[in-house]
Amino acid sequence: MERKILSSFILSLNLAFFLLTGLPVQAQNSNRPPASNPPKQEEKKEADENVFPLYNGVTVSVDLWGIGSKVLGGDFYGSTDAWNDNGTNYKSNAPYFRIGMNYNALYKKKFDNFLFVGLRYAMSSFKYDITALPVTDPIFDGSIGNPNQMDGIWGGSVPFNHKGMKGSMQWFEFCVGIRAHIWKQFYMGWGLRFKFRTSSSTGEYGDPWYVPGFGKYGSNTMGVTYTITYKLPY
Repeated sequence: MERKILSSFILSLNLAFFLLTGLPVQAQNSNRPPASNPPKQEEKKEADENVFPLYNGVTVSVDLWGIGSKVLGGDFYGSTDAWNDNGTNYKSNAPYFRIGMNYNALYKKKFDNFLFVGLRYAMSSFKYDITALPVTDPIFDGSIGNPNQMDGIWGGSVPFNHKGMKGSMQWFEFCVGIRAHIWKQFYMGWGLRFKFRTSSSTGEYGDPWYVPGFGKYGSNTMGVTYTITYKLPY
């Protein structure tokens, strides 16, 4: 009987010792944060970013609208030979110079077309003639002068025949338009030009009726162009 009691006492002590030594380890293990998987290193993806340069080429254009107007009998395209209602003839003929830049609103698009706004500086130095032909008397024949050129003080018709007068003009243009790619380096499109005169000089005996590149003489005007454009390969 004593042996059984002693054996039970020893068994109880072993169980108590096991519980006392095992619980702290288990508690310590339970307090540890769960092991986390090591973070995977994300692969860096190269962003497919397109770079759009500020400078995107030089173009040279020909105004088909002006050429077509001249072929069909128009008064304008770098020169004019026209009469006004008073029987006065105006002639002018000269080249003009224009340079500027465009901003393409479609520069991020994949297709190679243009919806642009632009600014131009232009100038022309030219010579012009102003003449008034006399009116022939239908009854007595002979010249009676031009009744629209009468001298208000001395009476009679004022002779008006001035040739080779010199003139010049400078102006700015604000442009809007579209341009479509048609083949290789060639484009075609139309545009509106709003022209604002900045300075001008004219002859002593009268203003020109038409300024090459600008249009009718005045402070501002508007024009339409239909152009074929070649983009230089650099």
